[in-house]
Amino acid sequence: MVALLRSAGHPVAVVDNGSGGTSHRLARFAEDPGVRRHDIDICHPTAVADACAAERPWAVVHLAARHFLPSCEGDVRETQHVNVGGTGRLLAAWRAHTPVRFVFASTADVYAPSSGASAERSAVSPRTAYGRSKLAGEHMVRRAGAVRGVGVIVVRPFNLYGPEPTTPHLIPEIYRQMARGDRLRLGDLTTVRDYLHADDAASALVRLLNGTASGTWNLGTGRGTSGHGLLALAGELSGRELTADLDPSKVRANERAHLVADTTRLRRTLPDFRPTTLCEGLRRVLDLPQTSSATPEPVDSEPVGSDRVDSDRLGSDRVDSEPVGSERADLGAVAPGA
Repeated sequence: MVALLRSAGHPVAVVDNGSGGTSHRLARFAEDPGVRRHDIDICHPTAVADACAAERPWAVVHLAARHFLPSCEGDVRETQHVNVGGTGRLLAAWRAHTPVRFVFASTADVYAPSSGASAERSAVSPRTAYGRSKLAGEHMVRRAGAVRGVGVIVVRPFNLYGPEPTTPHLIPEIYRQMARGDRLRLGDLTTVRDYLHADDAASALVRLLNGTASGTWNLGTGRGTSGHGLLALAGELSGRELTADLDPSKVRANERAHLVADTTRLRRTLPDFRPTTLCEGLRRVLDLPQTSSATPEPVDSEPVGSDRVDSDRLGSDRVDSEPVGSERADLGAVAPGA
């Protein structure tokens, strides 16, 4: 995320208290005067406002959150404190300096369960502490943006994956266990998810930031893949016969059967957005050579996306007058004005 903002010409101030174990990723920018780090907690009562007053950012990209669902369910109070309270601290900092644009990373987990694709206009009814905290954050940033005249971008990422994962989601759990053998112990593999590479999510987010539109966008591919399909693809890419036994400890109480993005609005806004195929993305994650004979895109459902968007409810493409964390509020990028 920071690299993309820098390549777009933005100086960047990063708020990261190091609790997520991702601070080392900033080492590549150690000699870059255009990147500054503030080692503060997003929930600190005054530190965030002080940083905003010092940096006077043109835009703020708010990515800090507790997001691993079992952890969020295990400590609902802390999830609310970080995801809702931390967002409140950022919005309160607008009293010190009001940005022109504000990006809020929400989640697809806000959507009500559905057997079809979820569009931005679809019903919201989160069943998890994480989803509820993010939906509350959406309401907060939209209200604050309307009052202050800030262009607010809300993105709802679906299942992101990529290098150096900080939590044991399905894809990192598969390749972690593959290092020990071909028989894996996993959770419910019948569930269908929309897997988007983190690089593609960051690219879309920066492009939305640098545009003029405000509103809400899904970040996904529009394709669903089951856990079984994911395991089969990993086996095909690696040339191994992978099997999985059910591990009851990995089965989530509030697991939904299907969560796939309707990407109509994203494709309308960014018509040349071409996300990495799951086959290529997994090949990168598994660090496999490109000569693999795996099929280009084995999925369990066709691309989805309707042509209807409720722009009145979500914000039209109008002109308004800015990275992913782990177990604590650990990462938020602030792009100061040039």
